Formats: sequence, structure tokens, C-alpha cells
Amino acid sequence: MRRRAFIQLCGATALGAMIPGFDLSAAEGDTTPAPRPDGFAWKKTVVLLELRGGNDGLNTVIPYADRAYRRLRPKLAIPADQVLKLDAQLGFHPALKALMPAWKDGDCAAVLGLGYEHPNRSHFRGIDIWNTGSKSEELLGDGWLARVLRASLPGAPADRLADGIVLGFDKTMAYGGFGPLLGDGLRTIIMNAPQDYIQRARAMGAQPGTAANPALGRILDVEHTIADSAEAMQGLIDHAPPLKTVFPKSSLGSGLETVARLIAAGAVVPVFKLAIDGFDTHADQLGRHAALLTDVGDSLAAFRAALQATGSWDRCVVATYSEFGRRAAENGSNGTDHGAAGSAFVLGSQASGRMVGEFPGLEKLDDDDNLLATSDFRGLYSAIVEDWLGADADALIPDARRFARPKILR
Repeated sequence: MRRRAFIQLCGATALGAMIPGFDLSAAEGDTTPAPRPDGFAWKKTVVLLELRGGNDGLNTVIPYADRAYRRLRPKLAIPADQVLKLDAQLGFHPALKALMPAWKDGDCAAVLGLGYEHPNRSHFRGIDIWNTGSKSEELLGDGWLARVLRASLPGAPADRLADGIVLGFDKTMAYGGFGPLLGDGLRTIIMNAPQDYIQRARAMGAQPGTAANPALGRILDVEHTIADSAEAMQGLIDHAPPLKTVFPKSSLGSGLETVARLIAAGAVVPVFKLAIDGFDTHADQLGRHAALLTDVGDSLAAFRAALQATGSWDRCVVATYSEFGRRAAENGSNGTDHGAAGSAFVLGSQASGRMVGEFPGLEKLDDDDNLLATSDFRGLYSAIVEDWLGADADALIPDARRFARPKILR
């Protein structure tokens, strides 16, 4: 039966796979199916990029013309002549220069002032709020996208590779888990790379058969699903068009290259999730933040170029998120501490190509020098769910009707 190989595959070796009714993540909470939405777009893809640690939105989309910016950040303010100016007030960090062609082509939207009421500045609770779409004082047992996908399963195509794929097991399970994909009843894969997944699935040696014991039968079902998904993934890779784009030699670059290959091969996977660590910049922020944003900008630019070259860019929307922004004022260690409101990027051929939402003012901060949110992050989620995936956000995201949906798509 080779149970040891199965346990290694689903636990210690960086992989997990779910089939309907069986969840290796053992999620707690209410698993009652949400109302089924109409028109879910299974052949479209959302790529979520978590900027882990709390990205400094104020040095990402920069109010270079605001004197208060330099007063609050005498050492960390980016010089105005280096800012990639978007208008007379705001601009991108110079490390994001690789994204400027996307911005000029209208393939990039910058969402401003994202946050929520009563912000939580704990990394773990903060990311839990963003992953589940909850209120700050509310605990939900599954991810916001898990609810959307589970409600849509009755209409799922038979040829789907997975409901979601999370890249980077070693980064994922220690912090945030399955993230927005946490939930029962989904076929979700966590892996470091396709070939690693395929090799380990084949080494498991799943054999056809039945079992009188229901628990053992469930394990056999999962083994067979893992084996089937591995072979389907190999077939997609074998027939994928070649990618001529050169990606950065970073973990994020490699992960996005993997996603690009699978999308270009025609894989039916509605959600991919990746993460990049290092945004908890309490000290020596200038160089660290610039290097991180360079990786993000260069990797996303390569991803866009690769999908454009293979004719797949129209199938994809990319959205970034982070557990919180950072304080408006720098600290004594040439860094910034945990804050509140931040910013996000949305990229795709249907992106609105502009700044969305109101930039938080620097003259009016909260008692801890935090930027005040001008839009709720659940509005962004609602826009992704309804305007891109075609699902019913009001039924699947708590209080979605309360929040204005930003115009992230044309």
C-alpha cells in the first residue's frame, strides 16, 4: 500500500492535494456550501501574489509632491527626481521601472488606500483577515476564494487540473497556510515545482483498488487523484509552447515562470497563489525594499511578456496583497513599523490602467501615525469575483454589498 510514501507526499515533502470531500489541511469552521453563483469563468485565471511581511505602500506608490512625505521620512523618502511619475502627485518606486510599459499600455492598475476598520498589526492575524475576507473582530474558517470555488464546483469542467495551485510549500505552510484557498472540498495542490510534484506522485505508486474501511478508501481516492493530476500536469508540460522570455533567477521569478508555462499550456486552474518574503522592513529599509520591489517588478514584467508571446495574457489577472501597510513616519532604525492602509497592483489585458481609489492624506493620520484606509480590501475582492470570475460576491464574501467595488477592469 506504500502508506509511508503517501504521508511523505502530503506532509513533509512539500505537496498537498485535495479532492471533493477530503481536505488534508483539516480546516475548521462552517463548511456549508454558499449559494451557487452563475457564470463562473473556469477558463480564466487569478494569480495572487502575497507581499509577505507588510509592504510599505507609501514607498511603493509615492506622494512625491507632498511636503509631509519628506517631513515624516527624512531618511527614507525617495528623491522626487528618481520617482517614476504617474501624475503631478504620485509615482512608482524607481525599482518598479519594469512595470512602466504595462502601465503605459493600460495593463496595470494601482489600487490606493486599501485597508479595513480597526486594523490589526499582527502578522498572523493580519494575513488571516486578508486571506479569509473577515472583519477585524471576526474569525472565519475558510478562505475567500475557497468559498467562491466551492460554490462553483457543480459547474466545474472535467478537464480542470486543480481548483487552485499554491507555489512554494516551504514558504506556505509555516505562514498563512493555504491562504485564500483554505477550505474543505477542493482539489488544491501545493508544490515547489511541477517536476518535483510529478516525480513524487509517481514514486508513491498508487494502485487501483477498493477498501472495505472508509478511511482507507478515502486515502486511496486521494492517492489516485494525486497520480492522475501528476500525469495530467506532465501532459500539459509536454505540449506547452516554449517560453522565450527570460525570467529573474529568483524564487518569485521561477514560480511565475511555472505559472506562465501552465497557463500557456492551457491548464484549467482558476487560482494560482505565490508569495515573496522580506517586506517586514523594520530596519535598513531603503536597500532591502528596493531589492524586493525590483524582484516583484522584473518578475511580473517577465510574466506578462511570456503570456503575451504565447497569446495567453487575456486569460489572466494578477493581484498583489499584503497583511498591512507600514507607518507613515520612519523609525530610529532607518525602517518603518507595522501600519495600516497600503496599496496593491492589478495587472492584466483588461486592467483599468489607472490609479483606483483615493490616496490617504498624510496630514490626517491615526494616533499611531498610520495611514487611514480610504477603501476596504473586500471591495477589491468583490471586483475580482464579480467582474473577472463572474461569481456572486454578495453571497460569498461577508458584507461585500457594503463596500464599493473599485474599477480595476475596463
